[in-house]
Amino acid sequence: MYSLKLVCACALLCQYAMAASVVPHSPILAMNASDLGVEFVPLEASTTEKVVEKMEKGANEASKPKKRIEDAAFWHEVGMKQLRKAMKLAKKTGEPPRKAKNIIVFIGDGMGLTTITAGRIFKGQYLKHGFGEEEMLAFDEFPYTGLAKTYNVDKQVPDSAGTATAMFCGIKSDYGAIGMDTTRSKLDASQGRLKSIMDWAQAEGKRTGIVTTTRITHATPAATYARIYHRDWECDTKVPAESVGRHVDIARQLVENAPGNKFNVILGGGLSPMGALRVNESNPVRFEGDTEEVCERGDGRNLVEEWLKLGNDESRVFVKTLKELNNVNLEKTDHLLGLFRNNHITYSVARQEGEPSLKEMTEAAIRVLERDDNTKGYMLMVEGGRIDQAHHQNYARAAMREVFEFDMAIQAALDLTDDEETLIIVTADHSHAVTLNGYPKRGADILGFANKTTERVVYETISYANGPGYYEHLANDSVGAVGAEVWLPLEKFTTAQRMSPTYRHRATLPLNDETHGGEDVIVFANGPGANMVRGVFEQNYLAYVMSYAGCMGPAKKADDSCELKVKRSGASQVVQHSFLLLVTLLLLKSFYS
Repeated sequence: MYSLKLVCACALLCQYAMAASVVPHSPILAMNASDLGVEFVPLEASTTEKVVEKMEKGANEASKPKKRIEDAAFWHEVGMKQLRKAMKLAKKTGEPPRKAKNIIVFIGDGMGLTTITAGRIFKGQYLKHGFGEEEMLAFDEFPYTGLAKTYNVDKQVPDSAGTATAMFCGIKSDYGAIGMDTTRSKLDASQGRLKSIMDWAQAEGKRTGIVTTTRITHATPAATYARIYHRDWECDTKVPAESVGRHVDIARQLVENAPGNKFNVILGGGLSPMGALRVNESNPVRFEGDTEEVCERGDGRNLVEEWLKLGNDESRVFVKTLKELNNVNLEKTDHLLGLFRNNHITYSVARQEGEPSLKEMTEAAIRVLERDDNTKGYMLMVEGGRIDQAHHQNYARAAMREVFEFDMAIQAALDLTDDEETLIIVTADHSHAVTLNGYPKRGADILGFANKTTERVVYETISYANGPGYYEHLANDSVGAVGAEVWLPLEKFTTAQRMSPTYRHRATLPLNDETHGGEDVIVFANGPGANMVRGVFEQNYLAYVMSYAGCMGPAKKADDSCELKVKRSGASQVVQHSFLLLVTLLLLKSFYS
């Protein structure tokens, strides 16, 4: 009986060994007797069944496809697949491809759906346009909308570096990564490097620029030009020892490498990481949070001076005040660099004299980019970056004012451009842990109470899931009070306190810095190529929309529309010249007859 069982087991081993011989890298080849549960001792009937079960399990696991690495090639396929889907729909509905000479992408950093709705109401109430709810933001009028999925490759709720890399390079990446895919390395800056929409635009002869209310080296603007392992490495003192000599800090990349050193416009904050620190800069309103820390160079280099020396035969202008910006002959300027604060530009609720608004910077940028001799068009990124930073500190009033300023910048762009040749995209990189809640009456102050102050528990319409606002509303204002907290009644805060730009709305959980939100963000589009923005898609798809519409980068040859555009342009010139020649001949004939 024992011998028969042993023979059966050996037969099974032979059968699977034969199968393994035709399957490369089969796990069977690596198995030994103990792995299979076989010993050369008398076997029981149940043991044979276990042997077969284990073998079959191993074979099934070997046949399962391995999870693919979500690198640049993976996300390129995702982006192109979504583009082909949108192109197919456009063809089905009879919409011919429309190509954009110019592209402006507006990023409202942290501007999720709650922020858009609250910002819309705030705008109406701030301008005294009725109740507020019926107000419209400039981009509310855009004809095409979609939803972008914002997660990073390694995070369910993303950061601005990974999301900006997705939007501007067409490749989703890890939390903290700038211009690099998931194969990036701290020790090798050549790994995982990506090209951005600015590289693509410059390759087609387009003028390029960035505008932001943050430091120009901050995560979102940095992703348009830098390739670095981590977003925090804005200046040399932030690069860790193990990466020194391997990775070049973000500020240096802006001046030393393309596409940054070819930008025609750079406007924002960030004198400090550029080595041009302004001494004794005034800060009458003290805002808190990690974002208020600034990176100072340790190598003694002044990158602004180095930037000014880049062009020998070009007009380069550096400004650091609004007055200086207003005095620039923008139509005659090839390259404009404006840095208006050591750190970020001040929140609009506490704007300092000499600092431009986002609207003013956007107008200046467009005027430089739309020079009369610019026949190829331009690519411009504009970021309302302080919406996000205000939310991180539960500064709801400051956040709403930043949305208002962002909206004014978009309206300015609409006024200065032609929607027959300019594609404008408005979106956010991610959302925030903020909610618009309760049952406030129509027209109630969006920054006020959600219910009557006579009720037992009074709460605010705009509330946060977490953040430092938790501590501000504790009666004893201490971290140790968690678990036995006593809350200050909201109605006890004076009007002056609640109107302060540094007043924090209440948060449910105590954190020093409020977190991002992970829900999809809305994408608004207007102009040539806007019809590619439809439905729900991965965030990296936005780069492919811009690539396709602008006839640049990886989607330039998605169909023959870019080639046909060139041919049509040439043909129209021939017709135009022929018409002028004919008119001239007719005039000459009439003159001599």
